[in-house]
Amino acid sequence: MTIRFGTFGAEAWWRPDDLAELPSVGGRDSAVDAMDELLLGFCAPGDLLITRYPIHPELLANLGHPIRHQAVGKPEAGPVERSIAADDRLRDAVLGAATVTPFAVLPDTARLVGQSLPSAEVVAQVNSKTWSNELVLELGLPGAGRVVRTPDELVDAVTALEFRALVKDPYGVSGRALLEVTTPGVLRAVERVLRKQADAGRRVELLVQEKLPKLHDFSGHFELAPDGTAEFLGLQQMTNKGFRHLGSHRPPPALVDAGWYADSLAGVTEALAAAGYWGPVGIDAMLLTDGSVVPVLEINARQSLGLLTLQLDQRSALTAHLWQLELNLAPGEGITDVLTAFDGLLSTGDQPGVLVLNGSTLAAPGGRVYLAIFCRTDDLDQWRRRLVAAVNAAGLTPRGMTDAA
Repeated sequence: MTIRFGTFGAEAWWRPDDLAELPSVGGRDSAVDAMDELLLGFCAPGDLLITRYPIHPELLANLGHPIRHQAVGKPEAGPVERSIAADDRLRDAVLGAATVTPFAVLPDTARLVGQSLPSAEVVAQVNSKTWSNELVLELGLPGAGRVVRTPDELVDAVTALEFRALVKDPYGVSGRALLEVTTPGVLRAVERVLRKQADAGRRVELLVQEKLPKLHDFSGHFELAPDGTAEFLGLQQMTNKGFRHLGSHRPPPALVDAGWYADSLAGVTEALAAAGYWGPVGIDAMLLTDGSVVPVLEINARQSLGLLTLQLDQRSALTAHLWQLELNLAPGEGITDVLTAFDGLLSTGDQPGVLVLNGSTLAAPGGRVYLAIFCRTDDLDQWRRRLVAAVNAAGLTPRGMTDAA
C-alpha cells in the first residue's frame, strides 16, 4: 500500500520570504488548497489518500477501483502535511507505511516523513528557475535567460531584448508571478514596485527571458532513483491559455523525437542527482516555429499534472487528455450535479468517456473541474463539445475557456 498526500502550490513554500514580488497578476487561487483531490488519479487499488478536505463519495466511486481515503479532521493553516503531523493516528500511519509518495517535498513534508525523502533545502534549490537557468547556461543549451538582482539590472535586461521579455519569479508557477514586459510603460511600473521593495530591504531575484516564437509547449517526465539512475517516463504536450496551464495529453510522434529528447537531458538529470535530489521530475520545454527545441524552460522537481495525465494514459488503450471545465453554479449545486450531467459518459479508461478528478468542494458561484477524457486524439474536439452540451442540458453554465484542452 502507498500513502499519498500533498500540497499543491508548493512553490509558495519553497520561496524565500525576503524576495521582492512582481506586481500582482491575479493573486492566490483559493481553489489550490483543494487540488490535492487530484491525487485520486495517481491512486492504485488499496492506496490510502489523505486530503485536506473530505472527498465526495460519488467522486470516489467514479474512480472505478477501491482506495482508502482520509481527510484531516480540522485543516491547519499551511501545508496539509502540518495537519497530518498534528493528528496522531494519521502521523503514525504515514510513519509506518511501506511507501509514502507526497506531491512535493516541503519543509513540513521532510519533518513528517524523515530521511526517506531528499532534503527540503535541496528540493527548494532545484525547483528555482535561477538554478535551472544556471544549469542551462552551464550545459550550453538554447533558451537561457538572465538572472537580475537589482531594478537597474532588470531595466538593462528588458531593454536589451527590445521589450520582447518575460520576467519570472524564481518560484512562480502556471503563469502566476510572470509578466510579459512589452512597453517602456510596463517596465517603469514594474521597476517602481521593485525599487520600493528593494529600498525596504527586500532582495530582488528575477529571471528575464526572451519571448520566443513558440509553436507548442511540452514536458518531459523522469523518475530519479536515490542512486542517480534516471528513468524516462514519456512526454506530454501541453495546452496553455496565455501562460496558464489548461491541459495535457500524449503528443503525436512527429512533435518531438522522444528518445532524442530524453538523451539530450542526460546532463540535467545528472545535475539533479548530484545536487541530492531524487523522485519525480517534470521538465517544461518548447518547440519553436522554426522546428528547433528549447529543451529546458524550467524544472519541476515534484509530481505534476503532466505526470498525472501520463499515468492515466498508460492505464488505457485510448489517449488520456487532461482538461479543465469551468462552471457557473447556482446555490445548492455541486459535484453531484456534474456527475449526473455526465451520466452515460463516464469512463475509467476502458472505453471512450470522461473521468472526473476533483470537485468535492465545488459550490456556487462556481469553479473549476479537472477531467480526464479518454478517446482517440481525433475525437477530442467532439468529446469536449459533447461534455459542454451535457452540462448545458443539466442547467449548469460553462464559463471561460471551454474550447481548449
